[in-house]
Amino acid sequence: MTDDSDESVWQRVLAGDASAYGTIWRRHRDRVFRHHLTCGTPASDAEDLTAATFLELWRRRDAVRFVDRSLLPWLIVTAHNVSRNAARSRRRYHRFLAALPPPADVHDHAEDVVDERLAVVREAMAAARPADARLLAMTAVEGFTIREAAAALGLSESAAKMRLSRLRRSLRAVIGEQPLTEGGS
Repeated sequence: MTDDSDESVWQRVLAGDASAYGTIWRRHRDRVFRHHLTCGTPASDAEDLTAATFLELWRRRDAVRFVDRSLLPWLIVTAHNVSRNAARSRRRYHRFLAALPPPADVHDHAEDVVDERLAVVREAMAAARPADARLLAMTAVEGFTIREAAAALGLSESAAKMRLSRLRRSLRAVIGEQPLTEGGS
C-alpha cells in the first residue's frame, strides 16, 4: 500500500517531482478558492488569490506545516492571510484615489479637430437613405468591394454603383473637391 498523504506527496515535490505539485494543486485548489470566496473576495479576484496562495506555498516550500499529514490547514491559513493582504491593499488604493484632487475641467481638443466640413458630411450622411449610407460604409470604411457590399445588402452590382455615384455626387456638392482628412490637414 502506498502512502499518498500530502506529506509524502510534498516530499516528492521537494525531490523535484513536478507532477506531485500538480497533485497538491488538484487536491486543494477548490477548497482554497472557496475559502477566498468566504472571505468576501469576488470570484474573479478569488481565482488570482488562489494562484497567489499556491505561489506562496511554493515560495515557502521548506517552511510548510502539516496537520495530521495534510497540507490543507496550512493552505487555508495562508489563503486567509493572502485574502486579508489583498483587501488591505484595495482599501489603501481606494483611500489614495479618494485623496487625489478632482480633475480640472479641460477643454476637449477633439472638438477642435472636428471642423465644419466634417459636421456637414455627417449631416449629409444622416440625410441619405440608410441603405446608401450602409453601402458607403461597407465600401469606404470596411473595405468591401462594390460587388460584395451589394450582395450583402441584396442589391445588384449596377444598382450599388449607381447609388454610390449619387451619394458621392451629393457629398461633393456639400464639401467641394477637397478631400476630407483628420485634423483638417
